[in-house]
Amino acid sequence: MLIGIFQESLDASRLSIRWKGIKQHFFCIGERRHDWTYPVLLNKESSRLSISNKCRSRSRTVCSRLTVRNADPRDTGYYSCIISRTLTTSVYIFVSDLLWFFFTDVNSPFVETHSDIPDLIYMTEGEELVIPCRVTSPNITVTFKTYRNNVFTLDQKNIIWDNKRGIIIPKPTYVFNDLLSCEVTVNGILHSTKYIPQKQSSKIHSVRLNVSDSIHLLRTEPLEIQCSVTTDLNARAEITWKYPQTNFGIIALIKRIMGKSQPGVNVFNSILTIKEVKKYDEGDYICIAKNGPSTRSVKTTVRIHAKPFINVKPRTSGVLEAVSGDKSFHISMKVRAFPAPEVIWLKDGLPASERCTRYIGTDKYSITIRDVSEEDAGKYTIVLQLKQWKLTKNFTVTLVVNVKPLIYEKSVSMQEPILYPLGSKQSLTCTVYGVPPPTITWHWRPCLHRARCDIHSENTRNSVLLINVKNSSSFGNSIWSITERTQMIEEKNKIAGTLTIDNSRISGVYTCVATNKIGSERREINYYVTDVPNGFHMFLNKEPTEGEDVALTCSVNKFLYTDISLIFNRTIGNRTIHHSIGKQRNSIITEYSINLTAVIKKANPADSGNYICRAKNLYSGEIVQQKKEITIYGEQSSKKTKVSRTKLKRRKANHTTQRTVTH
Repeated sequence: MLIGIFQESLDASRLSIRWKGIKQHFFCIGERRHDWTYPVLLNKESSRLSISNKCRSRSRTVCSRLTVRNADPRDTGYYSCIISRTLTTSVYIFVSDLLWFFFTDVNSPFVETHSDIPDLIYMTEGEELVIPCRVTSPNITVTFKTYRNNVFTLDQKNIIWDNKRGIIIPKPTYVFNDLLSCEVTVNGILHSTKYIPQKQSSKIHSVRLNVSDSIHLLRTEPLEIQCSVTTDLNARAEITWKYPQTNFGIIALIKRIMGKSQPGVNVFNSILTIKEVKKYDEGDYICIAKNGPSTRSVKTTVRIHAKPFINVKPRTSGVLEAVSGDKSFHISMKVRAFPAPEVIWLKDGLPASERCTRYIGTDKYSITIRDVSEEDAGKYTIVLQLKQWKLTKNFTVTLVVNVKPLIYEKSVSMQEPILYPLGSKQSLTCTVYGVPPPTITWHWRPCLHRARCDIHSENTRNSVLLINVKNSSSFGNSIWSITERTQMIEEKNKIAGTLTIDNSRISGVYTCVATNKIGSERREINYYVTDVPNGFHMFLNKEPTEGEDVALTCSVNKFLYTDISLIFNRTIGNRTIHHSIGKQRNSIITEYSINLTAVIKKANPADSGNYICRAKNLYSGEIVQQKKEITIYGEQSSKKTKVSRTKLKRRKANHTTQRTVTH
């Protein structure tokens, strides 16, 4: 049975009556694609409903047919053909058991009957109250009353009767907060449906989408977005959508369902579905939840791509630079790809995770190097693959790991300085490594007559930069040359800087400074010139002869020793007696040394014994000593003097042990 052909210009207000059990056909003809809406029952009993695009229509039009089988009174309602948000044509269908004005066996005059258990309806402040007691025929007269038989007058102003909606109360008051009833008497039989109004909360707890803020799809892929709204238990949510299709007069499929109950709240869901997305589906999809005066919304942005793609570039252009010793370093790529590709990181052509456990993928397009070391320098490659589409792209960056300068001699240098003979030619070397290769400069600072000229080694105010000019002195020793050479040591290119001193005359501090853009390292070399052999020496002015004066001198380098003293050990019987014969206050200090001299007046055999020179090492704090055994013979004896040198000794506790000192 043909109900009607609804065109875009058709009047939306149509009404018709049909009998229960018949098959009904609805046709919609327009110039664009369209969709249908129909009573809720047909959503639950979809087997009785079918939609077909096969129907007669004029050329350049789009036609569809909606068929309802075995029509039921609950199918009463609007059947709408929707072309766009602003272009809809509808017909309201009454489906009756039988036409009640011709027959007397009407089963129910109401579309929905709630006679035993009243239906709960919600009242929202500021909104009209609708008692949905719709009827199956437009000619049925309804009585509206309370449970206490208080009958309301349908004055079509304060209480309005609409046979397509029910009882409408524009401004409901507390009077309607009671059990309400709609009644119809047919052939002497009373039919009623009951409702309980309940004040509804207008609070919206949350509005959420089941997708991220941005969705990427390939053309023709399906799109499904679910919007979930939570409200108070005595609330309801009206969910609507705004999306790009409506700009083109196209309507997406929207399905509304109640969510799974949660403690203390109601959950309402609305699912928007597009079977095959096109380019015009790209844009913002906004879910709007309304509950009385309260409104909240949430959105996501959909991007439609014609085909899979991969674009990759580094976040930082050029060579990447890290510093050895850093806790971590990140290598990150800017990747735009769809769908999301598989990612592999390579280090010098091999999987990075296999090369070192310190290489960790912090996110899909980044790799982090923990505890950066020099071995981490190299080429890092990100490989991006979409295997399904046989699409692969990669990008390689070079990482340079900069290393602060390191002077190798500094780690193995002696605690005590080396003494350099007066007038000697000497070479000082600093072997340096760093990335980038460091530059080496040499500096000089004289001792300026201090006992220890390295005490203020960090103060470089008095330092002089040395230049590579032969025989330059810069107020110090004459410089023979300053040279550099690069050599492979321990598989690293190291720079050996050498300073050659032509004529050692002045004590001071030579400093080699290695500098690159990461920092600098310095090595200070105490350069102490000595005129004392090995820096510690005892000697007699002549061979001792009985009756003559003999001078015993102890000389030490003044930059290495202090607290010099002379002691004579004489043995009487089994006892050894110590006699102090000279202290530092009686010494003579020269440019290079401290000299302490003791004179043995009119020497005799009783003056024979061990003569000891003691001094304190300024750097180690140790007491060192040198011993000379002097024997003075009588006139009848050989005048040869037996001189015995012993090694230097260290005083520990109450005894002295021997120690060899090298210079």
